[in-house]
Amino acid sequence: MVPSYPSTPPIPGQRSLAAIVFTDVVGFSARMQANEEQTLRLLKQDFEIMREACIQHEGSVLKTTGDGLLLHFMSAVQAVACALAIQRTFAERLKSRPPETPLLHRVGIHLGDVFFDKDDVMGDGVNIAARLQAEAEPGGICISQTVYHVVRNKLALQVTRLGPRELKNISQAIPIYKLLLKAQSIEDSTKAVIHHDDGSDPPLQRIVASRRTWLLMAAGLILMVVAAFGTRAWIRHQRAEARAEAEQEALNAMFDAETPASIRTLADWRRELWDKRSDALETYNFGALADDLRNPGSPVTGRPEANIRAQTLQRTQYLFDWMRAALQHYNQSYPLVVRELTGTAPKEIKVYVKADGRLYYTEGGAIRQRAWSEIRPAMMAAIVAGAIIEADPLPSREVVRGAQAFANLYYLPELPAALRQGRAQRFRR
Repeated sequence: MVPSYPSTPPIPGQRSLAAIVFTDVVGFSARMQANEEQTLRLLKQDFEIMREACIQHEGSVLKTTGDGLLLHFMSAVQAVACALAIQRTFAERLKSRPPETPLLHRVGIHLGDVFFDKDDVMGDGVNIAARLQAEAEPGGICISQTVYHVVRNKLALQVTRLGPRELKNISQAIPIYKLLLKAQSIEDSTKAVIHHDDGSDPPLQRIVASRRTWLLMAAGLILMVVAAFGTRAWIRHQRAEARAEAEQEALNAMFDAETPASIRTLADWRRELWDKRSDALETYNFGALADDLRNPGSPVTGRPEANIRAQTLQRTQYLFDWMRAALQHYNQSYPLVVRELTGTAPKEIKVYVKADGRLYYTEGGAIRQRAWSEIRPAMMAAIVAGAIIEADPLPSREVVRGAQAFANLYYLPELPAALRQGRAQRFRR
């Protein structure tokens, strides 16, 4: 097992959005058969180089996979920068023509939802990264489209789009990009050192050598300190921006594609309930709505529209179950601030849920208690948006689809619109 030195260690038993890097040695089995001792020695050396690069880019080495490593990063930008640094190091080594043929590595990178166990990490994020690695050329890097969209404005990449690929045991085709090793980090460019090929001393050394006044030296040191703090602040800002874009990209990927048929059948259902003077929608009476679906006299009985309604109801119920649990993480001292959705919710509403399952909120300094059924759909949409935007870690796909189902069922298009941009804005406040 390769030792790990994570700067932000994953918490076992929790899901998290992570950039996963998978590496693998090209032709490892053949190399082992030809010269096992030499291959293992080279592999150990390469693992050490990868581990050091991972730590320098604030990542974690989670485990070995025989001839490869599984690396974890909170930032997709850092993950790609690390992979480029590793492969460029190995590429330079090939130019030196060593007496023994070095190993060649493939690298795959994906940004997605993963589950951390005590000794392992699982999930689509891991599986896709492993499949992307197999698509890379010897000495190359392949990244998913999700990763590319996050890093394209943060790294000066040279890429080739390979298009959607059908990957083994992955249900959907994954658009893939191949990275060229000449890419350079924008952040790295700010740290470049100017080398003087004529052998002359750099400016600071000439100043020292010429014994300029201490005032000039002090001024220079002050400027260096200010620049250092400014650079760190800029780097922190860039990392926050990268994380914001990554989480928003992942959240947007969770939405289902809406069809005219689903929108139409839910509009028809609202109209039918209105004609029957049913208040089941307004009071979130999911039992009554389920009874309505099972009614043999329903106009959609035995038709595809019945399945659409049933799935929408199931997803909305899941959302409400998640909301009751999520809002219990807030309290009177630390409430959830509800964000206004196009004027549908009052400003500065703060909510939380106690152990009794009832909703409490403050408005104008007064604490009010309400049953869930008393909250109007427009206000509920604002609470849903606030809970999902502020949730840490990012909620599951089922929660996001539940919010989308709630918005479609109650015709609240402002809810998905807020979710498609609010997660990124959360990190920019």
